[in-house]
Amino acid sequence: MLPEQIKEDGNISFRILLPSRDIGAIIGRKGVTINSIREDSEAKIKISSSDSDNGTYYREVVLTGSIKQVVAASHLIASRLEENTAEEGEDVRLEVLFPNSITGAVIGRSGETIKELRSKTNTQILISHEVLFGSTDRSICVSGTASDIKECVRYLAAILHENPTKGNNIPFRVNSPHHMHLQRAGRMMHPGSSPPRRTIPNSSFTKGNPGPSANDTMAVQKEFIGCVIGKNGIKIRQIRDLSQAQIRISSPSDEPNRTISISGTPDAVSTAKYLINYQINNELKKSP
Repeated sequence: MLPEQIKEDGNISFRILLPSRDIGAIIGRKGVTINSIREDSEAKIKISSSDSDNGTYYREVVLTGSIKQVVAASHLIASRLEENTAEEGEDVRLEVLFPNSITGAVIGRSGETIKELRSKTNTQILISHEVLFGSTDRSICVSGTASDIKECVRYLAAILHENPTKGNNIPFRVNSPHHMHLQRAGRMMHPGSSPPRRTIPNSSFTKGNPGPSANDTMAVQKEFIGCVIGKNGIKIRQIRDLSQAQIRISSPSDEPNRTISISGTPDAVSTAKYLINYQINNELKKSP
């Protein structure tokens, strides 16, 4: 169950992964935005450096301070991202890093806690099935409005504060050579669902040598397009992010199928097709 009372003066370190493309909106010109966030929230904020040689795709943002300060900082960050995507009408998404030994407290017995968290905060919450490569961390992907995310972070911060890590904790490092290993595709799964049976190939996130290109198409029955796109486009964004493939879906028509066109490296195309099929198979399991 979720904490009934939250001690907002408890000190924590709260770690977030953000795509590198979003970091500029958080830092601002000459650091004006990030300095303002620090000043207004009173939280300490550290952003990992960019590894230009490896084409770092994600950056880690570490928020340190009281729960109140961390929640304020995360809300200001989410609000900035919301402003940045206002024209697209998409939900804000924060990917939180959580020690594996604590994620059980987020899920709860038979998934009761995470169901309550989703309901109370009106957010979508997806937890990676496996730990992130080379670490003991799992990712918790939270999507919604900036205000809803603020409430979700408040509860997550309280859970983090009340549940000390157990055993040896190995933090996830974004600049490790394999930091975008696609075992992270498990983040699209709800707790308790079956993991993919196939090993997902590595996609290339390295600049300068994109490799050979490939193109493919998939004919998907129109009743399944919704599960591929997801609410406010969250699923298709995740598939694009994870596979690094370019994906286009044909416009609705009277035809029974919609065409999904996929292009990119062979690994990227293969990964995208796998993730699309994975979404469809999950939807089929729900059918009576």
